[in-house]
Amino acid sequence: MEGKYHKLLLGSAIAILLCGAGIGGFFLKDQWDAKTEAALRERQLQEVDRHQAVSYANKKLGDIDLSEMTVEEIAGKLKEERKEYQNRSVVLTVNGKEQSYTMKKLREQYEYLGSDGKTFSVGQEQELAEYLVQMDKDLDPWEQYKILSGEKQASGYTISIQPKANKKQLDKIIKKLASKYYIPVKNSHMKKGGQITGTAPGRILKTKKLKKSLLAYLNENSKENYQASYETEQVKPAWFPKDLKKVNTMISSFSTTFISSTSRGHNIQVGASRINGICLLPGEKASFDEIVHDGSDGQQFQEAGSYLNGRTVQTRGGGICQISTTAYNALLRAGILPSKRYPHSMPVHYVPLGLDAAISEGVKDLEVTNTMDVPIVIKMFTKGNTLTAQVWSYKNALKGKSYQPRSVALSGTRAKAYLDTYQNGRRISSLLLHTDSYILG
Repeated sequence: MEGKYHKLLLGSAIAILLCGAGIGGFFLKDQWDAKTEAALRERQLQEVDRHQAVSYANKKLGDIDLSEMTVEEIAGKLKEERKEYQNRSVVLTVNGKEQSYTMKKLREQYEYLGSDGKTFSVGQEQELAEYLVQMDKDLDPWEQYKILSGEKQASGYTISIQPKANKKQLDKIIKKLASKYYIPVKNSHMKKGGQITGTAPGRILKTKKLKKSLLAYLNENSKENYQASYETEQVKPAWFPKDLKKVNTMISSFSTTFISSTSRGHNIQVGASRINGICLLPGEKASFDEIVHDGSDGQQFQEAGSYLNGRTVQTRGGGICQISTTAYNALLRAGILPSKRYPHSMPVHYVPLGLDAAISEGVKDLEVTNTMDVPIVIKMFTKGNTLTAQVWSYKNALKGKSYQPRSVALSGTRAKAYLDTYQNGRRISSLLLHTDSYILG
């Protein structure tokens, strides 16, 4: 019985010991797990901390992976990639001859464009690199670790280098290129002596297509060089000797009087001789200021009276405004309106108020463009004390119309000028030319 009791006590003791050992084991296990978890967390934080100076995944410059790169490394890649664009060239072959242009000569510009629309200029590589490295770094450290472990995707971001054409420089280069290959067409013309010249075709480089294509290239994201070939095109003459021979009819005329024996009269005769025989094809322009003051014929102007700020003063070439005024009135009678015309400061005696046209070297000009669809010749000559300007053209140049300038005085120093158009003797229109005010000397 006693032996049985001892066995029972021993069993109970063993059970108690085993039970105590279990409780302690569980306690030791929990303590070990907490330490392990803390160590793991610490390692994770250290891993996140180690990546604070580099970019996370999904960051690209074109096809270049920028993951795990520092600010300095990314900035370096940006500059390297941009240089590839800057090292491109444009080669244009015109009539078999190559013209080469570097991006520097074209003054090509660049910027870095982010996939979120954010742009960075050249010189902001460091700032852009910092922007990439800092992306996702504002997340909770544990969220950042998920990115590092691949459990979570990092924010995607792609940088592209966007070239940008300098339009002003491109226009300048294209204009220079077109000028280099431009051969002007030679239309038949009439010299001042009446001789009619021959013709010769010209050549022109059409630049509209060239510019459009080159502009597209300079604005696209391409590292390839640009090459294209072009040929100049022939331009045929529009006016031939047979056309100039048709200029045989006086279509308008106007005369004024002067005293030929004076210095002023001398100046008028010299200036008229320089204007005489000017031939203008349709669209061609003539400056009376330039032509009258062209002394290549060896003739010299003399001192004579002219207007200056409401005063009469002695100047070399005084009186030549009567040449431009007389021509102005003849041109109006041909239905030709000048592109530039200035009044005198004071009234003149040889035309009605408001129908004068002053010229002053480099200041005032009578500029005429042939607005007709046929050639004209301006003839100008003196006979005794009369100065005459005539406009010659085709027989039917006016197409049955006639023109008459008209002055309407508003006061002794102010007037309106009109150009009346007649058809079959009936006035069909009246155009206000200008309203002028003068001062009395």
